[in-house]
Amino acid sequence: MNVYLVSIKRKSWCQDYAMVVIAEDEKYAERKARWSSDDFRKATDVVVQKINLDQEQVVLIANTGA
Repeated sequence: MNVYLVSIKRKSWCQDYAMVVIAEDEKYAERKARWSSDDFRKATDVVVQKINLDQEQVVLIANTGA
């Protein structure tokens, strides 16, 4: 299994705009994101990026506050 960062290129406000998904490949990662969130289900512009687990990195910083 691989780890992917799936995000929506937002044109308007949505509650779920990014998630980390464990899946076989990019196609299944996008499918899992769409099944797991109404925002992803409706999105037309979804970006899927494979996360390299051999490299130290920050893949998601989420802030919905203030």
